[in-house]
Amino acid sequence: MGEPLDPLVGGSAEIARFHRFVVQGPAPTDCHIWRGAVSDDGYGRYWIRRDGKQRVVRPNRYALALALGRPLLDSELALHEVCDNPICVRAGSEPLGRPHVVVGTQSQNLAGMAAKGRGGGRGQMWHWSGLDRAARAARSRALRDAVRDGWDEAAVRSALLASDSPTLF
Repeated sequence: MGEPLDPLVGGSAEIARFHRFVVQGPAPTDCHIWRGAVSDDGYGRYWIRRDGKQRVVRPNRYALALALGRPLLDSELALHEVCDNPICVRAGSEPLGRPHVVVGTQSQNLAGMAAKGRGGGRGQMWHWSGLDRAARAARSRALRDAVRDGWDEAAVRSALLASDSPTLF
């Protein structure tokens, strides 16, 4: 439990590259959307190099390590406390709004899942979409594509309203 899962965030070039993949919503309550690769579980993927080896990390975890100024320990998770959006990377303390991604424990994660009606034998249903894994990944990719060239409110709404489920905003 002492060794961190994530290496400390890399140098300025790596951090600048990370920020090129992030689009911030204009309102103080909007998500900061990851517009890079998205895996089949709907979460983002960010490649880094450590000790001469390439590895992939989740962008929400990387953003949280950046905000905290330290790597997350293996006992710490990056929880989507506000939005429950797998590709949101809005972490840290900000003067306006509140961070969407915060540090937490596995028990906090499980309690949050239960409160949102996920897990417990009912399948892993995201509160924000109410979709299965493949549909969640498709929704994340549609949202990512909606902000590919910057924040476009109509495109974001269209991506989020593709079903009858509640939206993030």
